[in-house]
Amino acid sequence: MPEFRFTEHAGARLRYLDSGGDDLGAPVVFVPGFTCVADDYTEVLPVLGRRAVVVELRGHGHSHARSGPFDSDTLAGDVGAVVDDVTDGPVHVMTFSRGTPYALLWALANPDRVRSVSIGDYVPQEIALSDDIVTRLLEGRWRGTPVGERVDRAAGFATIRAARTQSLWEPLACRQPPLLVVRSPNAPIVDDAAWARYRADFPAAKLHEFVDSPHDIFRPDRGRYPRLVREHIDAADDAADGRSASATERRTIES
Repeated sequence: MPEFRFTEHAGARLRYLDSGGDDLGAPVVFVPGFTCVADDYTEVLPVLGRRAVVVELRGHGHSHARSGPFDSDTLAGDVGAVVDDVTDGPVHVMTFSRGTPYALLWALANPDRVRSVSIGDYVPQEIALSDDIVTRLLEGRWRGTPVGERVDRAAGFATIRAARTQSLWEPLACRQPPLLVVRSPNAPIVDDAAWARYRADFPAAKLHEFVDSPHDIFRPDRGRYPRLVREHIDAADDAADGRSASATERRTIES
């Protein structure tokens, strides 16, 4: 059964959901969106087929930070703190929505530990938002419950106000990790221009459109995105194992 665990980073006590089980050499670290909590994903973790954890960033769910900081570098450090609590080896990075830039900032700073990347309906950017948009988000509902019960209001505003507009397209394209991207064409976040850029910048990426989904790509089928991630990470593991075997053979021949 999945269990909630805690770790600490930069003045925050961070909660994460851990499926347990065999990580097959590289667990999945999932960083979901701004209005998500780890509890949302208890039922989908088994679909990933290996040990997987869901990160609750500071100010979300039961992850607390009394006074911040809430900038993207600190939130990327939150991701790293959970990774380090789970393993000292490689991981598969999985994201959804606004969790994407924080996960990617960690991944770009730790490329040797990243086996693959899966992005759910977002672009490789940190995007600044206005207070009006944040107010609407925090006063709305997500998956049937008030967002105010999911995200601490002060922390939510602090997180968005600390955001800075920055592109991660270029550094991610330079790394070319095994990449899976899913988008909903019914949402404005990954528009046609961004989708075309994904195709151009990542020619080997696996790109999928969920034409019947809103921005919440876990609707109407909660397991569809995780099933694609499972196929993607299994292929990335096979490729990594192949590279390792080839390197061993070369060293044997050279010696």
